[in-house]
Amino acid sequence: MYLQKLHIKKFRSINEINLHFNKSVNIIIGENNAGKSAIIDALRICLSIGKQWKDIGIKNDEDFYIDVNELHVPLEPIEFDLTFKIETAEDREFFQTLLWQNPTDPDDVNLQIHAKYTIVTNPKGNKVLRWDIWGGENEGQRIKPEEAQLLFYSYLEPLRNAELELRPYASGNKVTSLFREMTKYNVNDGEEEVEVELNLEKKNQLAKTLQDVIQDNDWTGLIKTGEKFVNEHLEKADIKKKESKIHLKLLEYKYDNIVKGVLTRKPVYSDELLVGDKSLQKYFDVSQNGLGENNLILASSVLGDLKNRREEQIEHYYALLIEEPEAHLHPQKQNTFFNYLSSLKDLGVQIFITSHSPTITAKSDLDNLLILQRQENNINSFSIKNSELSPKNKSYLRKFLDVTKSQLFFSNGTILVEGISEALLLPIFALIIGDKYNLDKNGIELININGVAFEPFAKLYNSDSDEKKLAANCSIITDDDRSLIAAKHFINEDNEIDKAKAKAIFNKLKTDEIVDSNNRIIKFNNDDDLIIEGFEDKSGFMKTVLNDKYDKISDRAKKAIDLVGGNLKVELAKNTFEFEVMVNSEFNARLMMFVYKRMHPNTTFLGNDNSIEDRALELLEKLKSNKDKSEFAQELCFQLERRLPIYKKYFTIPDYIQRSIKWVIDKE
Repeated sequence: MYLQKLHIKKFRSINEINLHFNKSVNIIIGENNAGKSAIIDALRICLSIGKQWKDIGIKNDEDFYIDVNELHVPLEPIEFDLTFKIETAEDREFFQTLLWQNPTDPDDVNLQIHAKYTIVTNPKGNKVLRWDIWGGENEGQRIKPEEAQLLFYSYLEPLRNAELELRPYASGNKVTSLFREMTKYNVNDGEEEVEVELNLEKKNQLAKTLQDVIQDNDWTGLIKTGEKFVNEHLEKADIKKKESKIHLKLLEYKYDNIVKGVLTRKPVYSDELLVGDKSLQKYFDVSQNGLGENNLILASSVLGDLKNRREEQIEHYYALLIEEPEAHLHPQKQNTFFNYLSSLKDLGVQIFITSHSPTITAKSDLDNLLILQRQENNINSFSIKNSELSPKNKSYLRKFLDVTKSQLFFSNGTILVEGISEALLLPIFALIIGDKYNLDKNGIELININGVAFEPFAKLYNSDSDEKKLAANCSIITDDDRSLIAAKHFINEDNEIDKAKAKAIFNKLKTDEIVDSNNRIIKFNNDDDLIIEGFEDKSGFMKTVLNDKYDKISDRAKKAIDLVGGNLKVELAKNTFEFEVMVNSEFNARLMMFVYKRMHPNTTFLGNDNSIEDRALELLEKLKSNKDKSEFAQELCFQLERRLPIYKKYFTIPDYIQRSIKWVIDKE
């Protein structure tokens, strides 16, 4: 069995949320205060219903949801609903009071736990907490304690003190727990390893063996002497005939008490260096380890305890709850530790992890991710497993989501761009629009796709179903490739135009300035004659090809437009990003030419008597031939940042860029 669904209502910052879990690993990610810890605590509360002593519970009205947009709203009941999927006959047999069966479909059966907490006012006017926990469908169906005790979880808190929890005799020490629950161990009899049953009789025998070693005259005399020193002072300090006395003993010779004192240490020397002489070994105490090292040791102890409990079938359902496994671990160690956690799917333990680590997110199986987003004080969940992404989309994302791009899952909005120029300049452009649109301050993630493969990212946002899209808004900024044409478009078997002839036609169109150096059709009029030497009889066909492409956006741009929907908006540049910025104002044009001349002092430009469009096309041609678009963007960004207050007045941002930024911040 495993936890399939969790419904939470009116708990802390969560108004209402439905979560769907995987059988093995579940990674719950999101920004701060998105409800990650609340979900883990809800699991702890519900999975501990079989414990006599609990380390967590509902704390009166502190844990009830408060609507921050409304005053004096009564506190509504907290509700938790857990649904477990049945996988074996034992699941049904062991949890009969949790059993639920669909009245219209006898084959639809699962296990359910429900909990409801209410604040009521008693006759004296005091607010008191009332609660009810039941199994199955019918409220009031009591869950048997022996069934509840078959649910087990281990919890690693976010700000854990691993050193303290690994100390001998520490409360909740997982190493101690491991030894207490073991039922067998291996010893070497000189020839081979033999498995020994660790029952109560064997535990008593092990304890007596240790007691016999300690009970020699020297140890007995030492302890008694120390006891005498203490008691002689107690006798003098207390009332006569009512003297206190103490009894000292080196150990309580019971197995459970002995294993409380197990030391967790790290060996200093390798086995190869010792060459078989283990007496030379030295050890580091846990206090000498780094925080990250101790966190790994503690987590491994917990996993060892869980594995043993699972093998011994002490309980029936096992969960591991870990908050922020990245705590105190550098990125590479996060990778190895998380990869190991992900490999535990065959251990029979359902794992729930919360994290804000982009490193962990980037390395995760996308189907394991459950993303929480807080928008306008509402917390929403999104699972890539249940999204509209195709297997091909997921495969692309899995390869493409490096640490930087995985940050989109933690953002308040995302802007997708196709190149480095946009990625460099958009943050400063946003500030020029207004301080309100500071991308960092608004938690907006700007992602350079390094191309035009927007679809896998777009499908994270464009579904019509709220449950199948991220709650934040996303905009795509790209070129519409209007009027772009290539030599290949003239290849035509019926007109006997092969690749070589098509190239000749294309080159002549460039010479006649019908097609510019950026391969865009310009100054084309379908009513004008089009005569190309050697291809006079192909005039009609060539005009048809040109007319088909002239002032038309590319198929790639059409594909981008088709992605619009849900929380996704697409904005297209009519030419290119740099072109649109330059032609937006004369001031923009002069500044951009000034910046380029700083990079290439000997450069000459068309005069101001030429149109701003012609000058912009000239700049594009220079950027293309010198292959320095990214360098130009960096230099322009530097100039804008250097005198930002001035440029806020005079440098203008194209409307399509403004619309993109306002969509992810203003949601309009």
